[in-house]
Amino acid sequence: MSSGLLKRKDNKLRGSYSEKDKASMYFLSLVEEISPIVALDENNIVLFANASFKKEFRLRFQSPVGKNLFTLLKLDSKEEANLRENLHKARKTKLQNQEFKKEKKFYGYSIFRVQDNLGMIMKDITENKKLEKKIATLHTQVLASQEEERSRLARELHDGVGQLILAAKLHFQAHQKSEKEHPESFSSGLGLIDRASQELREIYTNLQPSSLKELGLEAALSSLANQIFPLQKIKVKSEFKVPEKLPQEIQNQVFRILQEICANILKHSQANKVELRIYSEKDTLIVSAKDNGKGFKEKEARIKSTGYGLENIRRRTEDLNGTLFLETEPGKGTKYVLRIPLKKRSKENV
Repeated sequence: MSSGLLKRKDNKLRGSYSEKDKASMYFLSLVEEISPIVALDENNIVLFANASFKKEFRLRFQSPVGKNLFTLLKLDSKEEANLRENLHKARKTKLQNQEFKKEKKFYGYSIFRVQDNLGMIMKDITENKKLEKKIATLHTQVLASQEEERSRLARELHDGVGQLILAAKLHFQAHQKSEKEHPESFSSGLGLIDRASQELREIYTNLQPSSLKELGLEAALSSLANQIFPLQKIKVKSEFKVPEKLPQEIQNQVFRILQEICANILKHSQANKVELRIYSEKDTLIVSAKDNGKGFKEKEARIKSTGYGLENIRRRTEDLNGTLFLETEPGKGTKYVLRIPLKKRSKENV
């Protein structure tokens, strides 16, 4: 009876050990195949390295055990110094989510204590770093795009709404100065304020000037010139020959450029005659504006052009791949000539 019981117990024990052996083999196999793992003594000598570590660092035909970790990794001085410092820290506290670079690859790693030694598990994170770089680049581009859009909106507000408010102000001042000489100025000023409000609504949508949308470039520019210059007793001569099917982008920018030039003439020139022209020459649109005012020193204007004004005119011209020629001298008036290529733009819009 007792002999049979002993035999059954012995069979159970053998079965128990067999299951443990299987589990142990499975665990060891798992350790070998997962991320690179290495165990180190206090001098960073390798006590154990799994198959993944050997494969990752091309050590298949030599045993890393007994060799110094840094002899095997061959890191540059900066990376080695950083890893040495972290290994030293890890003897007191667990370190996670660290990284080092070996040649063109990046590795993330964590270090943990195993009795009096250290264990280190690594992972190739090169693709993650590339993705992070792409995300960072995209983020930078988004920020740059946002800043560009803010600048563009600021220019649109200044060049559009700002100029309309300036024109309205001139009408109100003229009416205030002499109601008899300018009986219609007050109502004209109110009309300009209404247009400024409409411009703001346009900015919410497509940033296209409302007068330009309603009248077309030639009529919009004629309206602009005839609204603001007579109030200051400035004679204006205009000739606008806009080519057919001129891309809307060019129309918008040309309108804003001339709007800015007209504002500059009103604010600074003290002129009493102005000439405005638009015409085409071969595959080039020519935009010119000339006044007989006091002029200025171009070099000084370039230095001071960090605000709006000339800088805006230059930027808008460059946006159209055009060139700006500015001719001015103190006491000799000012002449602006813009040359905007049409051929390339026409192809782009087909």
